[in-house]
Amino acid sequence: MMENHFKSYRRKLDEIRAKNMELIKLKEDWYNLSGVRIDDMPKGGKPIDIADQLHNIIEKEKELTGIINYKEELRRIHEQEINTIKDSKKRTILKLFYLDECSIKQIAYCLRISEGHAKKLKRWAIEEFKDKVIKGG
Repeated sequence: MMENHFKSYRRKLDEIRAKNMELIKLKEDWYNLSGVRIDDMPKGGKPIDIADQLHNIIEKEKELTGIINYKEELRRIHEQEINTIKDSKKRTILKLFYLDECSIKQIAYCLRISEGHAKKLKRWAIEEFKDKVIKGG
């Protein structure tokens, strides 16, 4: 149930990673092209339009910016929901786990508590979150 609640946010994170990799590849290709002189091109090779390549980079950056903005709006909404939890450690655990994709081990280290205690707090935080946000109590 909790995983489904944060699914759209996680999907946006995955989409951002994928689009960012596409953008990196386009930029690598652009940098490789910008150093090539026309007379260095192999005979019979496909003509390369550097302007088209630059346009693709700009469009991909715009697309990525839109996805990031949407993800940030989702994060703001989820943070508001999580902030209904009274205990600060429980809030921190939910934010780190669901929004920042930290492991329990990382969370325990960050909060200077044992992994067992972090798991217990996470379980309690989830129960409280479900009662307050998902069930509307």
